[in-house]
Amino acid sequence: MIHSFSSINDVPPTGMQVDFRSDVEQFNPLFQVHDVDSSDIGLARKLATEMIQVNGALVHIHVRTDNMDHDKTFDEDADPTYWSPITLKAFFVPNPMEYELTLWGVDCPNKQEIVFALEQVVEAAPNRLFRPGDLIELPFDSQSQQKPKYFMIDNASEIGNFRYTWLYLKCVTTLIVGDVNLRPAQDIVTSTDEYTDEVDG
Repeated sequence: MIHSFSSINDVPPTGMQVDFRSDVEQFNPLFQVHDVDSSDIGLARKLATEMIQVNGALVHIHVRTDNMDHDKTFDEDADPTYWSPITLKAFFVPNPMEYELTLWGVDCPNKQEIVFALEQVVEAAPNRLFRPGDLIELPFDSQSQQKPKYFMIDNASEIGNFRYTWLYLKCVTTLIVGDVNLRPAQDIVTSTDEYTDEVDG
């Protein structure tokens, strides 16, 4: 006999079991993957932070202010200003200095991928995180006279998903070389000779 699903009084078909849980218990089972209050997610966040604390280096993040000159349409600021630097640990792999001869002279297109623990970023900048236009000051620790220093964030995205929760923030950055308008105010060199000797960004 073929079971009629439209019949209310019929017994459940073969292989189907009666679920005695309430609708709330069925919608939110005890072993659901997405649960913001889960201890597993809390442990994963702590482990992600610990990984950055162990493998990372101290960097200074200069968060750009949204002053009146800031063009929100094109995200440009001809004369940016920055808040006091935020000090966090971040993981990055220092790229060697490579030079290119362009039409405008010698260029050093150095890019860095810098990874932060998202939980620490939320605590440091809860309303905005890090976004394009912010500067990150890196400890390059090179013995050469040309030491990369300031990197501008081109793109910031969350990575490392665990149970629908992001654990890290990755910033793709570009080296800032010689543009004093993009430097923080406390690091602008006033002497011409001093600026000539200082080739870092």
